[in-house]
Amino acid sequence: MSVSITGIIPARGGSIRVPNKNKLILDGHPMVAYTIESARQSGVFSKLLLATDDLDTIDIGNHYGIDEVFKRNFSDSSSTSLDIEWLTNLHTNNRIDTEYFAILRPTSPQRSVKLIKDCLSKYLDSGCDSLRTMSLVQEHPGKMWRIDDTGQAYPYLSQRNDQPASHAMQYGSLETLYVQTSVLEIARTDVIVRTKSREGKSICGFLTSGMDSFAVDTPDDLNFLKFLISTNANFLPKISIKPFGSKT
Repeated sequence: MSVSITGIIPARGGSIRVPNKNKLILDGHPMVAYTIESARQSGVFSKLLLATDDLDTIDIGNHYGIDEVFKRNFSDSSSTSLDIEWLTNLHTNNRIDTEYFAILRPTSPQRSVKLIKDCLSKYLDSGCDSLRTMSLVQEHPGKMWRIDDTGQAYPYLSQRNDQPASHAMQYGSLETLYVQTSVLEIARTDVIVRTKSREGKSICGFLTSGMDSFAVDTPDDLNFLKFLISTNANFLPKISIKPFGSKT
């Protein structure tokens, strides 16, 4: 598989729910190191680029063999910043010089080489502007509610008079829906300018389940990840480089 694609690892320093999560040590290495390793092992990327506002993360990336580093601005590294902001800055600074780019977030350190290759293969066959990983929803919007200032609850979805209320239906009777996951995204580089977005107009969904859909977004996620690591020695990619900060 020979394509021109930049693998981008966005790793801003600030995180509200799980502080410093990209630098947390898991089985001897920082979390971000596992994404660098699986991306390198896949062999599909023309280059790997680390985009971060954090100086320690830059040092970690260099230690684990990142090809390039892009120092993100404070303005596109806040908890409310959109991906298109830092992607546009990368593109404007000529740091994405390949036909395609992929976003590999450090919060899925278990991401496998097989998943990376399978996603890229499906994307290249799809003809879509982009591909992103998705999984079957567990909490269906048909059973979600809004609550107003008086405490009265209203169904989140509009209800039809000729059908049972969605919140009264069994899960299996509701429309099959999928939720995007943050494990992997691939797109044509020109969508950044052409559509001012990270995904373009046509999006291919790559369906995952189980740990292929996992990301560390909350403290509970982190505790679960640590449990999985403690019970399965092969859960994370194997890293041959000595741990960051090691003196031996």
